[in-house]
Amino acid sequence: MGQNTSHEAVYLETRVEDPPNGDPQGLALLSHGRLGGSYDQPPIRLLAEYLRDKRRLRVVTWNNRGVGNSGGQSEWNDFGVWVGDAGINDYNRMLRESMTNFTRDFPLKKGAQLFICRKLTAIQPKGYSAGAIYAGCARPLPSFYQFAPAYYIFISYPVDLNPLIGLFKSGSHFRSLEALVQGHGWENLPSEFHGAEPEVAAVITITGQLEAVLFYDMWTGILGSKNARKVLTQVRVEGADHTWNGKTYCIVEEVDKWLSY
Repeated sequence: MGQNTSHEAVYLETRVEDPPNGDPQGLALLSHGRLGGSYDQPPIRLLAEYLRDKRRLRVVTWNNRGVGNSGGQSEWNDFGVWVGDAGINDYNRMLRESMTNFTRDFPLKKGAQLFICRKLTAIQPKGYSAGAIYAGCARPLPSFYQFAPAYYIFISYPVDLNPLIGLFKSGSHFRSLEALVQGHGWENLPSEFHGAEPEVAAVITITGQLEAVLFYDMWTGILGSKNARKVLTQVRVEGADHTWNGKTYCIVEEVDKWLSY
């Protein structure tokens, strides 16, 4: 696998959806998985439609590099894409661009909600949930004062597969998520934050019971022990596996319960 394109910004096929009636109350970004996933698959659409219609958010989804009409190479052809560097950079770029566009379109909006989400979707039986890593490494820049602290939603965070996806970077990936609930501790925090993690509204992890193997309980214990901000909710869905076949509706149910609590 080559490394010639992973550091470059490429065109990403993007869909922007506003609620059907009235201005959006905020912004949500959804990233999908790898190995065949796209923004058109049912799990992405179900959560996007819920956030758009019930929570009245502008929803931004995009196809990853090498998927659909997006430029660049996929994880099969570019080593930087495989280990997640490109996906992390792309997510942060999409976040900045989407927040910029939102403030331009709705300049008088204050306290806008912000949702940074990762949703599993892959046509392969064991599609990797790399998008959770990308979302966990995303930080809204402090210059966007119109937005309230962000909500983070992680579906099927790749606990056991993280070392395969990130190779020697998996420790940093885990620390990025831990830092969200702890308030500090991620060495790759952008310099604009001056070493202080931004405030977050809440963080939820949703995992299928059948994919919670090997290190899952250890991971939830470590993550829970670092929840100094008291913002973390961890959910395990009975009968669901890594592809959520027949259980996709449970994801929206859990997100709705979490936001309605």
